[in-house]
Amino acid sequence: MKALPAETVRLLCSSQVITSVLNVVKELVENSLDAGSSSLEVKLENYGLDRIEVRDNGSGIKATDVPVMAVKHYTSKISCHEDLERLETYGFRGEALASLCAISEVVITTRTADDEFSIQYSVDHNGQIVSQKPSHLGEGTTVCAANLFKNLPVRRQYYSNTKKCKEELKRVQNLLMAYAVVKPELRITLSHNKAVVWQKSRVSDHRTALMAVLGAASVANMLPVHLMFAQIGIDGFFPKPGSDFNSTSSSTPDKTFIFVNSRPVHHKEILKLIKQYYTSAQSNKESANRRYPFLMMNITIPASTVDVNLTPDKTEVMLQNKEGVLLAVETMLISLYGYSIDNDDLKTGGSRPGVSSVDVPEHTNVVPTPTTDVRLDEPELLEISPTNADKQDGESSSDFDSINSSLPADDVVMNSTADLNCNSPKPSKSDSGPGQESIVSAESWSTGKAFSNQVTGECLEPVKLHVPKVHEDLGGSTRSSPSKRPSNVIMEKMAKLTAYELISNRSVRQPSSAFSLFEQDTRSQVLQENPRASPQDVTTAVKERWESLGEEDRKKYESKAEKSLNAYNLQRKRAAEGGGQCGEGKKQMSAESSLNKAQGVKRKAPLANQQALDKLFSSQPSSKRSPAKLSKPLPFSIATLKQSLNLLSYQNRSSAQGLRLVNRLASHGAWVVLCGKKLMLLNPFRVEEALLFKRLLENNILPTVRLQTPVQLTDGVLGGPEYMEVLLNMEKDSACFNGDIYFTDPRLVANGFEIKMIPGSLSSERHVEVTGMADCMPFFGIGDLREILQAIKVRDAKTVEQCRPLKVSNYLESEAVRLARQLPLNLTRADVTNTLCRMKQELEEESQACIHRRPFFHDLVTVPETEQDALQIMSNSC
Repeated sequence: MKALPAETVRLLCSSQVITSVLNVVKELVENSLDAGSSSLEVKLENYGLDRIEVRDNGSGIKATDVPVMAVKHYTSKISCHEDLERLETYGFRGEALASLCAISEVVITTRTADDEFSIQYSVDHNGQIVSQKPSHLGEGTTVCAANLFKNLPVRRQYYSNTKKCKEELKRVQNLLMAYAVVKPELRITLSHNKAVVWQKSRVSDHRTALMAVLGAASVANMLPVHLMFAQIGIDGFFPKPGSDFNSTSSSTPDKTFIFVNSRPVHHKEILKLIKQYYTSAQSNKESANRRYPFLMMNITIPASTVDVNLTPDKTEVMLQNKEGVLLAVETMLISLYGYSIDNDDLKTGGSRPGVSSVDVPEHTNVVPTPTTDVRLDEPELLEISPTNADKQDGESSSDFDSINSSLPADDVVMNSTADLNCNSPKPSKSDSGPGQESIVSAESWSTGKAFSNQVTGECLEPVKLHVPKVHEDLGGSTRSSPSKRPSNVIMEKMAKLTAYELISNRSVRQPSSAFSLFEQDTRSQVLQENPRASPQDVTTAVKERWESLGEEDRKKYESKAEKSLNAYNLQRKRAAEGGGQCGEGKKQMSAESSLNKAQGVKRKAPLANQQALDKLFSSQPSSKRSPAKLSKPLPFSIATLKQSLNLLSYQNRSSAQGLRLVNRLASHGAWVVLCGKKLMLLNPFRVEEALLFKRLLENNILPTVRLQTPVQLTDGVLGGPEYMEVLLNMEKDSACFNGDIYFTDPRLVANGFEIKMIPGSLSSERHVEVTGMADCMPFFGIGDLREILQAIKVRDAKTVEQCRPLKVSNYLESEAVRLARQLPLNLTRADVTNTLCRMKQELEEESQACIHRRPFFHDLVTVPETEQDALQIMSNSC
């Protein structure tokens, strides 16, 4: 045997650490998070095979650490093996950058808060710096890896399939979503081939972060959870029990975010538990069994009890107290979704394999804590009573004394201070002999007699319903009979007379009692003081105020009631006298009315009277109808109209081009204007398009994007030495610290060109290149720069508007149209007046058309001055 060359060893080890594009992004993102970054930008080209760039605004790399920043096993996060027990960072091995250098071309740009400017370093395959130069980037670090797997052709060939590339991009997006959920304050942007794929802004809490990842509809069906079991903490958001699984789950576990100490991990046993209990809470268990719930769960445990150094990507962890963690997760899921018992569990007593007995403290409580998502006025609370642990013959056994749970309609936040032992209780020795195992039958389980308290002997109830406290009724007595109906629920028609009576085919208003008049005045006051009061509470408060009302105030309401009764009797007497009914009919009606009043039931009118009622209320009598509006003749003549129009014309000569707004045509969104003796139709949107286009030509600055490879400018490229001379005579900035000079002429900058000149001792050694160019237009390049220089040379263009290339003008036209379409359809008179004033100030008189060469005004008619002109116009129109 012989030792392998160092280059071969480096390549073999690196290809194990960096196995995919996802690994590269994960390692670089975790380095950024360890540096305290609050903003991340991940840019991929050709699905990451050609270029991967991760930029952050963290603390940067110190100048003393730069020489070894890409050397294997150099790290600033730990110094010895014992530091792993206090690990608080994502990375710790010092292998990521070194492995990345071995399989790609790496360029690192960094700047700390103490540095004056950033420096770009080029690193070779051994992690050594080969060149460096200053950069314009701000504080933070940018790592760029190009030509990934260039020396591993088989692995690069794996990504030749477009489907696999898209799957890899989706995995990168899911990874960034996981970090976005666990770190709400983090801003993340993912782009592919200069197109933004997904982004998330900084938010304040985990719920808002979940909304950015899952959507508002899914988060609305989730509950916040917070549990503490000794040294095990569980925080997160889980789907509500019974929620629609179509909006809270998917067929893949991509949106099931599980974290251990804020580190995204894949743990099959925890995922299996979550899926099992989530499925048990769904009504359609067959469909839900194949789906994974949307959730976010962060398990916080001491760093010394977890080993993250299992796999190169650190997504699998080993837990020292694995049984305790699984027990805590299962206890939380039971509290949220209830028990999930399979057939195997029923036969074996319900114990979950793989979890041994754990010592259980005597005081355990799970209660809601007030948050913004909890309704404190609801009586229902989720409560888990203490458990008892009895030790007999060296064996520990524990039972749930009682589990009382009633989930509120809104979100629930659960807290606890200790562990719970969810192992199935062992039967007493009296029930089974030694060596025998009790079998829980399905019948005893369904009737609630499967488990019993070993101390009291009572059967354990998995769920106990809390009955609301007894409320007092209006009279102050308690409700002793459950069959007594509450007064605020309408069960049947009330035995009360209607507000109107029909007497001799006339509607007569019923008299109001003193309490009814007082209730009308007081009910609104009670509702203003307590808007959330129920109808029963309002009635009770009104009665209390009536009982405590003073004697004088009570007499006022009694006098009003007496007046109402007198008016009712008077109307009834008049109706009886004016009616055409016979005496027997009147006596019969009076007898029926008195009988109904004595019985206290609603009087039912005969069919004929009901038809009369419908007729009365459907249309008012002619005597009560509102009088018709009287018409008043106004003098009018053509001569008066001509004088008024002439006066308006003279008054508005000083206005914008003699234009005066008459009225708006609602159907077309146009305005009728008067200009001298002509009535014209104005389209204000065309004027706004022209004004916006002119403003964009003068002031708009196209955004510049840095080119990866600068374009060198020569006489041949520009079309001749005269164009190079024009370019060199344009305005430039002062020289930078490295001697480079940038052109700052607004005619170049506004058109999206960033040009740099590197001076030399001789004119022949002078070097001019384009370092940045606008990317908002297709095929925009050197030809457009040549067009700008030609406009300056031939037409002596001095302004930005005169130097716009044709492509830029067309692009700004489309922008003007897009902005004009965002205007409201119904412009006010003030807006149109302002538009006409700006048209006079900014546009020339001969330019009376929009950017599509359509006129602003359309002539309607010329106002005649004489009768002869009017007749001539009428004859022409005929």
